[in-house]
Amino acid sequence: MMRDDFKDDFALTEDVAYLDAANIGLVPEPVIETATEIFADIARGGTRELNEQREAMVYDNLREESAALFGCTPDNVAVFSSTTEALNVIAWSLDLGNGTIISTDVEFPSVTYPWIRIARTQDLDVVLVESENWIVPEETLLSRITADTAVVVLSHVEYLTGQRFDLQRIIEHAHEMGAIVVVDGIQAAGYLPLDLQEMGVDVYITGSYKWLLAPFGAAVVYINEDLRTDLEPAFVGWRSVEEMWNLDATTLTYAPAARKFEYSTSAYDVKLAMAESIKYLRTIGIENIYDHNRELVTMLRQEVRNIEGTEIITPGTEGSRLTFSVDDMEGAEIERRLQNLSRPIEVSIRSGLIRVSPHIYNTEADIQYAIEQFKEILEGR
Repeated sequence: MMRDDFKDDFALTEDVAYLDAANIGLVPEPVIETATEIFADIARGGTRELNEQREAMVYDNLREESAALFGCTPDNVAVFSSTTEALNVIAWSLDLGNGTIISTDVEFPSVTYPWIRIARTQDLDVVLVESENWIVPEETLLSRITADTAVVVLSHVEYLTGQRFDLQRIIEHAHEMGAIVVVDGIQAAGYLPLDLQEMGVDVYITGSYKWLLAPFGAAVVYINEDLRTDLEPAFVGWRSVEEMWNLDATTLTYAPAARKFEYSTSAYDVKLAMAESIKYLRTIGIENIYDHNRELVTMLRQEVRNIEGTEIITPGTEGSRLTFSVDDMEGAEIERRLQNLSRPIEVSIRSGLIRVSPHIYNTEADIQYAIEQFKEILEGR
């Protein structure tokens, strides 16, 4: 299996069946070493380690690695500290006028909250397309996108169920209606191959600490060329300008790229570590990771569907997780028992559902072990 090639990079997996990348991904040792070294150098050395030239270029490597991940140019990439920060910056930077914001009722709250807040002071309506048994009917979603729609905002892969939307189809329809599409890709980037320019998405946001296997505190945003050229940032600071070290407080001249949306000093060590993690994953190959993860999820699906009293919620195997419900037993109790095994199993319980999310450091043996333990717990209800 894939993990044999780099098992020493994820020491926890020797003692724990860690199947929770959709919550927090394990950071490989080379990335931890990079982050630790950079943090220590700057903390001990101050400006001797982070001079003005290096600080001006500190995000360059992350923009370049992100561009390779996204299938775009570095000029289309801006760096932030979290997906929530990035979503808010983009939402407040859009001059929406009036109309409707379309999303769904099973989104992670940070995806919808910025738009609900904006709608309180602008002539906008937020419409959350209703799910059916946690799954959003794509035809219903498409039917709600009309000439009145200003923005469609949704996740590429839903955090709870792993439902993967046909983004290209949604984007094409939204553009025909004159709407822009903002996508939260934190549950997709890192194992799904991406070509955002071919896809035609307007904004795509992802963060460091899940499938991209980097520390907390970093996020990147793809903004298509037309939008990044036309938009004026809602939040600005000393990094927003073309020549940031001019320190001219009298004139605001934006950088001629997506980096004009970057406005402040931040945890630079984490951003540099995220660049290292993307490079790490790209060396393995995103297509290879996708195939590996999909094989594990397919195996998991085949076994879970044969366990009496379970219902699989996740449609298909295109994502990298499986979410299922269990009759007559609380998810929290299942989680407690899994964590108290001699070799613990880490999964997530969300809305009472069990979410299992393997990644590159998992093997078929991990899945088989998890299935055996699920059966033992559930058959003894």
